[in-house]
Amino acid sequence: MELSYYKNKFFINIGVILLLFSLIMAFIIYPVLSEISKVNKEITNERIKLETKLAMGLNIKKIIQDLEEIEKPAEQLDNIFIEKGKELEFVNELELIALKSNVDLLLNSDFTGEIIDAGVSQVDIQATITGTYKQILEFIHSTESMDRYFNIKLITLSKNRSGDSNIVAQISGNTYFK
Repeated sequence: MELSYYKNKFFINIGVILLLFSLIMAFIIYPVLSEISKVNKEITNERIKLETKLAMGLNIKKIIQDLEEIEKPAEQLDNIFIEKGKELEFVNELELIALKSNVDLLLNSDFTGEIIDAGVSQVDIQATITGTYKQILEFIHSTESMDRYFNIKLITLSKNRSGDSNIVAQISGNTYFK
């Protein structure tokens, strides 16, 4: 009998301990584990969002860097075109080059061009240049290093009719207006 009393007390103690353990599991450990699981998911989601933002930030930095690299050539390309209404400035620039090269320049163009693209016109220009061979080459070289684009298509050299050492160059080319 006495053994059965200790046996019952043992089973009651085990039952109470299991009941307490079950209560602790149900009211303390399970809610904490579910809260930890939620926090873990939130942390994972935030990590993914931050990685995405970091990747976008790196992409934006690369895009900005690429844009800065492209801006200078784009500015230079815009300078190649002559603005409509500034034809006289272009003619003055050619005349200054002729003056520096010590040649006589006669331009022939009406500056009405053929539209080749949206807002861009191609204007044909014919020029007669009189000077020595070296002076004419200097003029041509100077026109090639202008900020504005002057595309020389044809150069014809002939002896001057007046009999001096000068030659006459007939130049056909075009430029672009925007």
